[in-house]
Amino acid sequence: MQITQLSSAYAQQQAASIQRTISQLKDRVESASRSPLALSAIASESESDIALVERAILDYFPEVISLRVIPIGDMGTAGFAGGNSGLRNHIELDLVRRASEGENTQPESYKFEDQWLTSIGARVLHPRIQQRSAVIIITIENQRLEKEMRTPTGASGKFTLIQSFLPAKGSQRTQVIAANGSGAESEYTRYADVPDTNWRVGFSPSSAMLEGLALSPSPLYSVMGLIVMAIVLALGFLLWFFPRKLKSEINRVISASDQKSTLSLSIPELVSIAKQLRRATLSTLRHSSSNNWTIPEAEVETIGSHPPERALPETRPKVSSAGTEADLDLDLDLDLDLDLADDNIVSGDPQRQAGIPRHVFRAYDIRGNADTELTDELVRKIGLAIGTIAGERGEQTLIVGCDGRVSTPRIKSVLLHALMATGRDVVDIGLVPTPLLYFATRRLNHHSGVMITGSHNPADQNGLKIVMNRETIAAGGIAEIRDRVIEGSFSTGKGMLTGEEVIPAYVDEVLHDIAISIPLRIVVDAGNGATSDIAPALLEELGCEVIPLNCVVDGSFPGHPPDTSNEDNLAQLTEKVVEARADFGVAFDGDGDRLAVVTGSGRIIRSDVLLMLYAQDVVSRNPGADVVFDVKCSRLLSSLITQHGGRPVLWKTGHAFMKEKMRETNALLGGEFSGHMFFGERWYGFDDGIYAACRLAEVLSTHGESLDESIGKFPETVNTPEIIIPVDDNYKFTLVDKIINNADFSAGKVNIMDGIRVDFSNGWGLIRASNTGPALTARFEADTQENLDIIKEEFRAQIALADPTIKLNF
Repeated sequence: MQITQLSSAYAQQQAASIQRTISQLKDRVESASRSPLALSAIASESESDIALVERAILDYFPEVISLRVIPIGDMGTAGFAGGNSGLRNHIELDLVRRASEGENTQPESYKFEDQWLTSIGARVLHPRIQQRSAVIIITIENQRLEKEMRTPTGASGKFTLIQSFLPAKGSQRTQVIAANGSGAESEYTRYADVPDTNWRVGFSPSSAMLEGLALSPSPLYSVMGLIVMAIVLALGFLLWFFPRKLKSEINRVISASDQKSTLSLSIPELVSIAKQLRRATLSTLRHSSSNNWTIPEAEVETIGSHPPERALPETRPKVSSAGTEADLDLDLDLDLDLDLADDNIVSGDPQRQAGIPRHVFRAYDIRGNADTELTDELVRKIGLAIGTIAGERGEQTLIVGCDGRVSTPRIKSVLLHALMATGRDVVDIGLVPTPLLYFATRRLNHHSGVMITGSHNPADQNGLKIVMNRETIAAGGIAEIRDRVIEGSFSTGKGMLTGEEVIPAYVDEVLHDIAISIPLRIVVDAGNGATSDIAPALLEELGCEVIPLNCVVDGSFPGHPPDTSNEDNLAQLTEKVVEARADFGVAFDGDGDRLAVVTGSGRIIRSDVLLMLYAQDVVSRNPGADVVFDVKCSRLLSSLITQHGGRPVLWKTGHAFMKEKMRETNALLGGEFSGHMFFGERWYGFDDGIYAACRLAEVLSTHGESLDESIGKFPETVNTPEIIIPVDDNYKFTLVDKIINNADFSAGKVNIMDGIRVDFSNGWGLIRASNTGPALTARFEADTQENLDIIKEEFRAQIALADPTIKLNF
């Protein structure tokens, strides 16, 4: 009985594994059949074009030995020249015939030149040209299937993959099309059908396996007895120990309810109870006492520039959890260590930081007022620090790009001289969007660089984005640069300066990657930023009709501010799209790493909805793919990714953080609510607004739907744009910590990955500190306007508990 059960289990396991392999391969073939490459093949009458498309699609199927795109004419397969259009045999010919007639075909195995092969076919229909169709047929070696048929214990039996077929006359016949392992068919052989195929898997246990299973089961019973005994003893100990531990913890909570000392609890579930009890007890004591609370003198001095009324505490618990112990810090919640509270500012000795504006060194870049903060002296020191650190990491050459801001030429000149003074060589790629610096670190022989840009910030701002060994450096790297600036310890040398043109290579690679089957009319608003020249030209090269708007580089940004996440800045684009009857419009921020989109009807698409469209496209071709998105995105996005077979990954806001997470998870797609889009499928995984716009054009031209129609299929919620709440740079992270420590969102699920996001049954809300400016950012979403208002009110109340002086604009 045990032997036959194991044989059946092994057969069923391998049948499911083979079915999964074939199913995934069929899904990919069907997705390829809907790709722009396949559609362009069936729209073309040129055999050379079809051959080129076959080679291009084959790159996405490294496991197959051949791939054919077979156009089907009015006569069907009867019109094939020579009878088979170059197919191997009548089996492939029949597979193409049945697929072309719309039949749901199964994989077919056959022997060709003494080798077993399997072919899979998929029908291709053009969305706009009804009379033209084709069949994609791919072929794999059955050795691939043999490798999958393995038992957990090695050579313990033999697997056989058997194909059944009906000859023209006679009864059903079978063929062994793949086999692995050793063993002979016996009374213990068991079979399992492979779903959606005419195959089945058989397993025959080996003689060694039969002998092993025939041994006495006594040792196994002894081990199982010991395990059961251990479980009983463990449960008995818990039943004796836990009530005593719980009683002890409750007594500690009660005895400490009127004290301000730190209380450590071993049972984290008691923290919220202790928190509420402490609040109620201290509140009662305050109201019943004639003495007012006072702040120790040392604490008043430490508060610094905060007004006294902001620091006066209403004593509230501060909760944190690590390992198995939860600490309830019931001291006065003054958040005195401002350096440590702000992960946007590098810690260090304040006496050594004189003259260096702390907030210039941010979470993942360096940014500040170009004239008053990014002075020549500070830029020179930053350049010396970057060059020194690059040399220590073995990076001899740095690529430097820049945007078109008025202050950029001065900063660039100082930076280039500083980098070369450390002995680093510099490759100047000129005025380019930031994505082209990232692209240069992938295509050139040099993998590090600096981009001079203020990104989406106002015209009087500027900054630096730094790449080391193809990775955008985040908080730790920025901290290292600032520490080196403070230390003043730099390497010396004489570097060389050369120039390199990277735009043609970038355009060429995008043109080879993107295929637009139907020309589209697109309004391009470059916002007078770094994309002004390249974006319209590239889309025109792809065959689109482009209507340019603010497509002249001007660092004063006369058209509108360069921040595309502010929907007020999209008013010109919206008006122009409707006026021109365009298919859609796109807007780029100052350095081109963000994208904003407007539909043909003039509707602004928020980036999490746009990400749904990209996710639907990418995951359909790559089942199981990870999609990373930030805490500001709709939770409908998570549901959509899951529905299409992907894995949603929620992560921190920030382009450097997002790229780190995408590398960690090997994600094929990522996106931020601010408009950063990251494609790991067919691209390099960095944020690129221009490439994202091209991918959008490809999706729409392939599906044959308007953008309004495509997004109209997604569920809708009531939600807000990103809300900016001005807060001083030196206080914003401290304030968020106070909100987290004091808030009590008992009705929702709290996530403090990045600020505090609370998910309720009918919506969610978020408050976090901006990494790019002196502000908090907030966003809210709900199923109805009434519930949205309730969630907003809940957040207003909790923020007021932390600091009632903060002026909220929602």
